[in-house]
Amino acid sequence: MREQVLKRIEEEQERMINLVSDMVKIPSVSGNEAELAAFLMNYCTGLGFECETDRHGNFFAWIRGNRPGKRLIFNSHLDTVEVGEGWEDDPYSGKVHQDRIWGRGSTDCKGAIGAQIVAAYALLKEGADFAGEVCLMYPVEEEVQDVSRKGTWKALMDGFTGDMAVNGEDTDLRVCLACEGMLEALITTYGTGAHGATPEEGKNAIVMMTKVVDHLCRIVPGTNPYTGKGSINPGVIQGGSRSSVVPDTCILKCSRFTVPGETGELFLEQINEILDKLKQEDPDFKASAVLTYESNPSIVEEEAQVVKAIQAAHRYMGIDCPLVGTPQHDDADFLTNLGHIPTVLYGPGSGRLAHMPNEYVWISELSEAAKVYALTILEALKG
Repeated sequence: MREQVLKRIEEEQERMINLVSDMVKIPSVSGNEAELAAFLMNYCTGLGFECETDRHGNFFAWIRGNRPGKRLIFNSHLDTVEVGEGWEDDPYSGKVHQDRIWGRGSTDCKGAIGAQIVAAYALLKEGADFAGEVCLMYPVEEEVQDVSRKGTWKALMDGFTGDMAVNGEDTDLRVCLACEGMLEALITTYGTGAHGATPEEGKNAIVMMTKVVDHLCRIVPGTNPYTGKGSINPGVIQGGSRSSVVPDTCILKCSRFTVPGETGELFLEQINEILDKLKQEDPDFKASAVLTYESNPSIVEEEAQVVKAIQAAHRYMGIDCPLVGTPQHDDADFLTNLGHIPTVLYGPGSGRLAHMPNEYVWISELSEAAKVYALTILEALKG
């Protein structure tokens, strides 16, 4: 059966290329995914899948085995970031050139969607014997920095669940057991305004903030054997009205990418320790800090069934399968931490190209991903 399914995927390569190209041609910036969801509804229904769109706009498609069993979820998001500047060609061309498919969303994550759909179709077409069901879950608004808007989070809050999952983020076809979380802290320093010619009569909030930044950069981020070292980045600073006036407030937005074991509570505690220290050194120092965004890292055990299944798929194809992690945050957070669904990350495309101009995905990676996805299904749901 495995060889029949792999042969079918090779026969369906043109279908997969056209599908990914057609999806790239449909703009689906966060909040505007309805057209793409409608396209997939029509397309997947035509393939013989059971399909629906939930009240949030998330798209779901199922293929069912011929006996009871577990639910394996394939999760990849419908939305993309804005186009931005620097493109050499139409970002929504979906152009097929130099063995690649070009355009916004090709690598993040429409390539994975195409590979997952073709993998499921190959099993359906070949009448593959498996237990349980495969659920293709393509949520809205994964790219937004607001947990309560994210489609996966909403679906899980509504009661959606499963037994294991593969998230199709662009991992360079590496099997990732962990992803980092992301935090954002908003820190404000409060000074006293004065004329720039007599700065001693005021308290410069920007100077105060430079001391905060200095201490922030001394925090040693945690490490994880899969994701490596976390990071802290003071990314936005705002303060003052003109150079001749001592600024009375300064605002800093600082992000932190966290590894498993680190939390927003820990980061806020570390920031407040810095502010308390600076207050002790200077009684006039005033500042506050709040977390404005908090998402968590995810991790799955090496012994999890979905990990063993994707490893078996790689062995069957004769491909090395080192277990690694990814520094990017993604919906594996919510699947593992909120839904308690063991989730591995694996997808075509490179995170180095995501959100960048001239984004593309290699066709060869789409083909390999589709084969790994199909073999993972057969292994995980063999019953």
